[in-house]
Amino acid sequence: MLEKYTFHQPENTDLNMFNCGAEDCLPEHRWGPGVRDHYIVHLVTRGAGSFCSAAGLVRLQAGQGFLICPGAVVEYMADRQDPWSYLWVGFGGLRAEGLLLEAGLSERRPVFNTVRLSEYQQLAGRMLALARGGRSRDLRLLGQLYEFLAILIEEHEQPGHPNSESQQELYLRQAIHFIAGKYAGALTVRDIAAHVGLDRSYLYSLFRSRLHMTPKEYLTRYRIGKAAELLRTPLTIGEIARSVGYDDALLFSKVFKRTKGMPPSQYRLQDGKNGQIADAASGLF
Repeated sequence: MLEKYTFHQPENTDLNMFNCGAEDCLPEHRWGPGVRDHYIVHLVTRGAGSFCSAAGLVRLQAGQGFLICPGAVVEYMADRQDPWSYLWVGFGGLRAEGLLLEAGLSERRPVFNTVRLSEYQQLAGRMLALARGGRSRDLRLLGQLYEFLAILIEEHEQPGHPNSESQQELYLRQAIHFIAGKYAGALTVRDIAAHVGLDRSYLYSLFRSRLHMTPKEYLTRYRIGKAAELLRTPLTIGEIARSVGYDDALLFSKVFKRTKGMPPSQYRLQDGKNGQIADAASGLF
């Protein structure tokens, strides 16, 4: 049995759901090798199978799960004798990576264990039921997604839990939280390092090794992502620049163009056209 739903969500929001589903797989049912363009968390509810990623090949069974990261080459296959059933949730957004890091999950650490499988199954059931609903479903689904991730984080925080985070992951989580709360001000890498209590060079190497970007690049990406959201509002370019930590609107426009490939004024026009097309299409279904 396969049941799945796919959703259209705007880009650059803090968190948004792309799809969810559940499947009882046939023996040796395989996906990959391939890549996805968003995060997907799978939880094995019955049976067994294998998951192969850059972190290695592992055999999984009920009560275990795995994370697929955007752009990561993965392959997974159901067992021949005892094929697995699993549920999954696909999502993205500016906060997605940080929340997964809070749960101790990353491309290097994609596998986890759970003792709360029944709670995940109940959540997945509610998600699938909501997916069949009306226009209010997106907000309700987002609430279920946050609850799903909250359980992941809560389990990770339990003392002695096999997914317990390393000190490096703790530093990174604190830095990401600080950026999310302070990006609108005159925030510098020095401020971030001081908040976490690390030397700037160590913070730099930590971001490079875990997120494949520097702290400054992460801050810029976060600010420009927030600015892209604000371009859907009536705020002027100058007001948006100040809202995401840039006092100089010209500098903001240069950074935006370098990050998004076009100036904010053009991005606003293009995004508006896309929105009109989406709105027109929604009336056909």
